[in-house]
Amino acid sequence: MRKKLAAGLAALLALLTFCLCACKDVPKSGEYDINAGVTGARGDIEFTVVSYNLHSGGATQDMMDKAREQIDASGADIAGLQEVDRDGSGRAGDKMISTLTSGAMKEYFFAPTMSYYFGEDYGIMTASRHKMESSFSLFLPYPYEHMTLFNATIEPRVVTRSLITINGVQVAAYNTHLDYTGTTMPDGTLLRLAQMQFVYELMLSDTCPYQILTGDFNAGGWDDFAVFMNSDKYAPASTPENPVASFFTDGDQNKPAYIDNVIYSKNTLTLEEVFNTQSDLSDHLMLTAKFKTIA
Repeated sequence: MRKKLAAGLAALLALLTFCLCACKDVPKSGEYDINAGVTGARGDIEFTVVSYNLHSGGATQDMMDKAREQIDASGADIAGLQEVDRDGSGRAGDKMISTLTSGAMKEYFFAPTMSYYFGEDYGIMTASRHKMESSFSLFLPYPYEHMTLFNATIEPRVVTRSLITINGVQVAAYNTHLDYTGTTMPDGTLLRLAQMQFVYELMLSDTCPYQILTGDFNAGGWDDFAVFMNSDKYAPASTPENPVASFFTDGDQNKPAYIDNVIYSKNTLTLEEVFNTQSDLSDHLMLTAKFKTIA
């Protein structure tokens, strides 16, 4: 009887797994022209970039008010934000975007990640105190060939790109939040590596000379950044030689993690400084990088 019950349960699980996989549509991206609006203009400017996962599921209105103050006080020209909710989501004070853009960072582009749990109210946002244009969002590789009953609800992830003009000079600002998958993904970091490769190739096709990429990369180690670290065109601001923590595993400051980063076009930008800002506003730390153009 027990063997028959176990066999029946196994068959049911297999059928349910098949149905979960078969019933979900592969996310598709709309048309885009990555070079539309790119002037290619060069110039001498300095600018500041922050990357910040705001932990929307655990945020309050007071925390968002303070996060806005923290971002504005950093002097950021560009902020790549992850785990952002649309206004009216019912979380994070119910007006997360309007709060974050009520200070200096009034220009913004929000893109939903179509989270299984939070729907299209949840996603990533790039904000700036400067003019933004030519923004688009693209879905990243999605793991249908690896799905099991336990990971069939892996959320589709996206990368966004906006052109931001600072004193007449355009910066192509990319932002993303890569997959986080535990032991239920048979190939471990394979999905994140595929997503990282996709973003890398997208940036290579961009003719804007000055490029930055902010994100929560959910990196399991420095090898996850290999495609950028081994590149002759890009480099991460936080590196094994100069690691800047953006997260503490289990909240333990003796267990720093380097899962967030700011990646930049190293042939056209000089990294002047990179550091974190510790606070209790999120489970992540705000990462700040300051750059100067190579004209």
